[in-house]
Order: sequence, then C-alpha cells, then structure tokens
Amino acid sequence: MAKAASDEELADGFRRHADETRGQAVRIEQIFQTLGVKARGATCAPMQALIEEGQQIIASEMEDAVRDIGLASAARRVEHFEMAAYDALSATAQATKQSQVAQLLQETLREEAATDKQLATLAKRLLKESAKARPAMEEDEEARPRSRPSSRHAAAGSRSASSGRQSGSGRTNGAAHSGNMTTDHDQIRQWAEERGGKPACVQGTGGKGDIGMLRIEFPGKPNAKDAKLQPISWDDFFEKFDERGLAMVYQDKTARGQKSNFNKLVSREQETRRTAGR
Repeated sequence: MAKAASDEELADGFRRHADETRGQAVRIEQIFQTLGVKARGATCAPMQALIEEGQQIIASEMEDAVRDIGLASAARRVEHFEMAAYDALSATAQATKQSQVAQLLQETLREEAATDKQLATLAKRLLKESAKARPAMEEDEEARPRSRPSSRHAAAGSRSASSGRQSGSGRTNGAAHSGNMTTDHDQIRQWAEERGGKPACVQGTGGKGDIGMLRIEFPGKPNAKDAKLQPISWDDFFEKFDERGLAMVYQDKTARGQKSNFNKLVSREQETRRTAGR
C-alpha cells in the first residue's frame, strides 16, 4: 500500500505501521510461549478478503486522490477487524487471569486504535483537498480555449512538456494534481519563499533519528495553526525529500489569477508511472 499511495503522509503511515506490525508478531510469539502452545500459521478468510479488496483498489484505474482515499478506507477496515479480534482475546485473557497475555494484547490493541485514528484524520484531509482541487480544475477547463491547436503548435507544446520533464519540472493534470511538478530544490525554495513558506516537519511522525513527514508551513495560514508543525532547515528538508524519492506538485496561481499556496508532496516513481500511463 505504501508504494501505491501518492500522498506522502499516507505512504509514510503505511511504512511505519508495517514496522509496528513486525513488533506485534513478536508479541504473538511471546503469548504462545507464555501459554506453552506451539504457534501454527492459518489462513483467515475474512482478512484475506479485506486484503484482496485493497489489491483491487491498487490495480484500479482512478485518480491518485481517489485511490489514496480508497487505500485509507481499506486499511481502516483491516484495523477494525484486528481491533475486534484483539479486544475479544484481551477480554478472554483477563477473564482467565492471564494478566501477562492480556497486557501484550492490550498493547497491540492500543497501537491498532491509534493507527485507525490516524487513518481517519488522513482520509478527512484527503477528501477536503480533493474537494478543493476539483472546482479549481473545472474552472481551468472552462477558461481553456475550445479550439483545437494546429499540429505545429501541438508539436511545440509536446517538445516543451518533454523539456520540462527532463529538467525536473513539468505539468501534471487531474483533480488532485492540477498544476506543476518539480524535484528542483531551488525552484521549490523560491516558490515557497515567495509566499512566505518555510520548511517544516510533523512532530511525532518520525522514528529515532528521523524528522518525520515533511510540510511547507505558511505563517498566518490555516496550516500554521497546527501545533504539530516544527520548523526545520531547508538542508534537512531536501535531504529527506531526496531520500524518500519525493516530488512536489504545486500551483502558481488560482483560476482567478491569485497567488496559490497549493502544494503536495508525492512519490516521484508513482507520479512518473501515472503520467506515463496517459
């Protein structure tokens, strides 16, 4: 799911939970050892169905924003299934006075509940961003001339788009990604600073030695009120930006000609596959 997600925060959340799941597997082994029972693998049909549902979303042809929302929803259904199981097992362990087993199960239950809460928050943000982006795209479509360009102009446009991709910057369309895309550090910094933007990270989203999810903070704007944003240097921002293979999708102006602060960090590989598939 992390590879399929275009939203950087969602992909990072999937990666972190995958690491968390490995720790949960260790707890399950500890539980079997405590009970003196040999662990055996078994196929869970309901869970298999939930996994297949997620795979169908990944394989489906849809806009990146819609796919991200679908992935978050599918992941939440998995979390709910696991939470119900861990809750029942924890209650059973408590009823049978297996306090150590109950403690291990409750620890995993808390992690699953926290992940579900994060996914719910992410899904709301993705829905909000998608709803905001769609009217802007529709206005752009209405303002665009309906006449068909000559073959000479079309060829020139094709060469221009190709040149933009080679320089690390280009155009990308769609409700979620209406605007330009670039990986150029100077271009990103100039775009942000022209709008008063500063590099930041989201507190509590990184592991040991990791600054976590990246953001561009705009003082005086709605995201500046988020107490979880922590200022970082541009050097730290771009080091993590390149390490994670990210690109920035951004908009210069709104459909009404006003300076836009819209930006989104996406996977370079995912975006390249998406644009190449058109």
